[in-house]
Amino acid sequence: MTTSVDVLQYIKFALPEVSVTKAMKLVYYTQAWSLAWTGQDAFSDPVVAWQYGPTTELAYKNFTATVPRSDGISAELKSVVDAIVGYYNQFTATQLVDRTHSESPWKKTFNSLSGGHEAGRAIAPTDMKKEYTMQALKGEGPTRPSFDAAIIGDEKFEKLLSKIRTERREALDLLASR
Repeated sequence: MTTSVDVLQYIKFALPEVSVTKAMKLVYYTQAWSLAWTGQDAFSDPVVAWQYGPTTELAYKNFTATVPRSDGISAELKSVVDAIVGYYNQFTATQLVDRTHSESPWKKTFNSLSGGHEAGRAIAPTDMKKEYTMQALKGEGPTRPSFDAAIIGDEKFEKLLSKIRTERREALDLLASR
């Protein structure tokens, strides 16, 4: 299974001089937009809400030791990361921190109901999917990459469609309500 370090390696390949803070936000946005665009996680480790915004503990702890690499993730995931880097690289690390702090997944997770801060709590994938699906519907954020589709038979297509409907019911319901 792909991890956030695999994504980080590709980000460091695409942006050799990327700072740790900016890289962590790009890792986060890769996960968030992957959920919005495909309904699937980009990587397996949880995204957590920290003081300077969302990231994964694994990517943060391994930033220095991580070497740039372009062959550690799938072609589909590369297209997601490329879209993220292409859009968010225009922002400074500080602007990305501010941006993530203004968006609901981090705010909802970091700011507890009691008014205290809950650094290190995992951000729910459903919160990310909802936020970035809504942004996409408003025409905000990066442009969704096109994904290559395999040619399959009718029976296999129907089985796949049924599986997708089941897995992505929440996103489909959200889209249908708009």
